[in-house]
Amino acid sequence: MKPDELFRLINFCETIQKESTDPFDLDVKKFLETLKRYLKKWKSLDELLIDAEAISELTKIIELQGKWIRDRSSSFYIDPVLLELKIKTLEPVQLANAFFESWHPIMSMDRITPKRLKEGLDYWDALLPFSERKGDFPLPSTLETACNLDDLIDLNILSKIEFEDAIKAILEDLEARGRTEYHDFVYGGTDFEGGVKKAYLTSYLVSEGKAELDINPLEEEVIISPSNARGKADAGELRSIPISLSYDDWKRWKKKQKQKRN
Repeated sequence: MKPDELFRLINFCETIQKESTDPFDLDVKKFLETLKRYLKKWKSLDELLIDAEAISELTKIIELQGKWIRDRSSSFYIDPVLLELKIKTLEPVQLANAFFESWHPIMSMDRITPKRLKEGLDYWDALLPFSERKGDFPLPSTLETACNLDDLIDLNILSKIEFEDAIKAILEDLEARGRTEYHDFVYGGTDFEGGVKKAYLTSYLVSEGKAELDINPLEEEVIISPSNARGKADAGELRSIPISLSYDDWKRWKKKQKQKRN
């Protein structure tokens, strides 16, 4: 490698920083290995200074790569490269389970015996006409509008003081734990019903800017931490982050916790 090649590498790094292009266009590992191989051949002070400058620029590119990943993780952005990496790291059994969990066939075929077919026909023949039995199926009543928190308080279904105390207790719990995994926070120390209630209250903390969520889609991990700002978040900072909670998910979490203790 000649000094001219080092200058080209430095210029390439500077171009990525100035034009905000994809930092992964530069193969950092390859250039580090090349610099390491030629380090012993540098003789003059100028060559060593250029080598040091190249290392400095490469560290800036690595920093940009880290920021690039964090930005996309926090916005639920799934890059094809990350998706490919995730698939490659999965075991065959994990891939098969993922396929069956997402497999929803729109058609299925089954067999019915002539005896069951006759029983079904006899059942329909014995039914009264719908015009004579439609009174047995009253239309369900529906609310014209959805109830919000203020409506529940006005109806004395929920006390504002109780709600604020519950929010305060959740915030104090989060501040005591610090940065922690989201499911450990909402599921820990309670049953599934209590976990859903805690997740509902936690959503208010996030909406008001008192808690922050950090999502890593590659590791399928959600981290929650108390926010430094105790006031409400600005309107431009508000965002909706859906997090799935289910009874099966809670049972899997309990099983993992049991395995960790053992």
